Parts: sequence; structure tokens; C-alpha cells
Amino acid sequence: MVALAALVAGLATAISQWRAQRPGPAGVEVPAPADTGESIIGQALAQIPVDSTALKNRWLDSVRGVDVAGLTPAQRALFVRVANSYRCTCGCGFTLATCRAYDAQCPVSGPRVRALRDSVRAGLVSARGLRQRPKDVEPVHPGT
Repeated sequence: MVALAALVAGLATAISQWRAQRPGPAGVEVPAPADTGESIIGQALAQIPVDSTALKNRWLDSVRGVDVAGLTPAQRALFVRVANSYRCTCGCGFTLATCRAYDAQCPVSGPRVRALRDSVRAGLVSARGLRQRPKDVEPVHPGT
């Protein structure tokens, strides 16, 4: 008797879940709920093709999450050039600057850009062989 009751209860649950998952009548479009929160921005950003070469090589005029207040303007420019020239080694394929823009919690790019900032401040970094800022791009400042 108990097994029969459990079977009936299971069937009733399965039928009610099946009905809830069925689409509406053909030709009738059910409107999506309006999203007025910040999650709509995250949804839009999630649709960006992350494996795009242009996105991974995008030039950023600042590096997110790094305090550059102690650098001179020339050192800041050099820091940005290096961060836009070298790749993050976490496996994302982004430059250090774009990795910080898209993943501020990356355990690889964070320490690397802080070490880079310190090296630039100490005069240990040369601009030779670094990528130049493309002339045809508009300034991009992540987080603004």
C-alpha cells in the first residue's frame, strides 16, 4: 500500500512538472519578465565573443585594480603600454590590461600588474619592442 501511494505521488509530481515546462500555445509569444536591475548588463557582456582576437587585443588606457598614483605621467604611459603588450599567463589569452578588465579576480594578472607597476616605478622596464597605442581607437577606461 505504501509503495502504491509513493508511486501515485511520484506520478503526480512528474505530471505537474511536465505541465509547467510545456511551452504556451503555438503562435503565442510569452513576454520575458522585465529586468530593471544591473543583471541586464552582465547578460549583455556575457554575449561578447570572449575568444575574439580583437577583444583579447583591445587597447585599454588604464589597468583596473592597480593604484598608479605613485607613477609619473611617463611611467604611467609605459605601464599601460606594457600591460597592453604582454599576455596574461592564466590561459585566458587576454593582454594583462584586458584580463584585469574582464576578470578583476584573476589570481595571475593581479600580482603580475602589481609587480609590473613596481618595476616601472624602479626604472627596470624599457619601452623597446612594446606595442604602440593604436591611433584609430577611442580611449577605453574600464569601469567608467
